Amino acid sequence: MGSSKQMVFSAKELCKSSFEGISAAICKVTSFMDEYPDHPVELSAYWLDQTEVTNRQYQLCVEIGVCDPPKEFGSFTREVYFNDPRFDNYPVVQVTWPMAANYCNWVGARLPTEAEWEYASRGPDGYLFPWGNEFDPSKLNYCDASCKGISDPSYDDGYPDTAPVGSFPEGASWVGSLDLSGNVREWVADWYAYFPNERVSNPQGPLEGDSWASKGGSWYDAPFNLRSTNRGANDMDYWRHKLGFRCAMDDIK
Repeated sequence: MGSSKQMVFSAKELCKSSFEGISAAICKVTSFMDEYPDHPVELSAYWLDQTEVTNRQYQLCVEIGVCDPPKEFGSFTREVYFNDPRFDNYPVVQVTWPMAANYCNWVGARLPTEAEWEYASRGPDGYLFPWGNEFDPSKLNYCDASCKGISDPSYDDGYPDTAPVGSFPEGASWVGSLDLSGNVREWVADWYAYFPNERVSNPQGPLEGDSWASKGGSWYDAPFNLRSTNRGANDMDYWRHKLGFRCAMDDIK
């Protein structure tokens, strides 16, 4: 889990390729040091949702009064998104960490830990992206020619915003999980903290903190933020048009 020093410097170079002319101010090694050090982790067996939680799945929880509706019903480019049947199979966004955790609890699950999420994405070979070590624009929904952010004009995946879950089957991870890179960044269970140096077993993160961790990058992100080791940190009340979640559960035998 995490990045070696070589991987941190490689992340800096990948960042620089996305910010021509201004990379020196933005792409610093220190920006990626929260991924360091790489360290061994042992995990018990678990299950992870194949896709991100969709609008329709979340709406079922809202309809029975268990879940609060998203903070906004629109998305970045759509005035109406959450309660529009055309987007039922798209990932729910505009939800806070407690809202995501509440939904997972409702379905008898939980948010994945950061270690569980990263292992599902990287696998035993420690891939940089779910499909391997080289970025491939055809395998995910990211900020390309149709995006209004830090875009890659050389490719167009056809989505200026979120895409239906599972739209990029070729980008599946080693266990078949879809959209672990791109589409929406995902909440995970842990409080955000720096990594330990030693081997750990089933890490849960610290008991308290100032922000929750998130993983995966989104449709609004450039390649350097789409690496499986990349980490985000946000207040529990944070919500955004590029942030969603998926659930996990312990393996019950």
